[in-house]
Amino acid sequence: MKSINPLRIALIGGALVLLTMVYLFQHFNYFQTINAIMGGILSGSENQVFIVNRTARLVINDLLCMALIYGLFANKNYLKLAFYLFLVEILLILPIYLVLKLHWEGTSEISSPLLSPIHRMIVNPLLMVLLMVALYYQQMFAKKGD
Repeated sequence: MKSINPLRIALIGGALVLLTMVYLFQHFNYFQTINAIMGGILSGSENQVFIVNRTARLVINDLLCMALIYGLFANKNYLKLAFYLFLVEILLILPIYLVLKLHWEGTSEISSPLLSPIHRMIVNPLLMVLLMVALYYQQMFAKKGD
């Protein structure tokens, strides 16, 4: 049986702990922190706060999931695939979600049934978790084929 590198175990554990913290502190205002770092140059409109908070949470969740993917599989190709999925999320899905959400519902925490699935992908690392399951099955079937 192949031993697991202690650094990979630390990476997996750290990513899981931080993902849990992001979830537990889901109402943390990233906008205030980012605005303070930038010297208070942002206006702080309701829409601006919403956009910054959702974007920050997506980026943090996905980066932690990418660390988790690397810790679990130690495969740079898998990490590259996760990165491309992250780009699709941030460049395509997030803007669509923000436009629809702010246009139809405003900044409320409750999403309509139409936007709820997209909301779950943005607020929670749903696509990355599905990717991890797919990578695990691919790896499992690849070993059976050998």
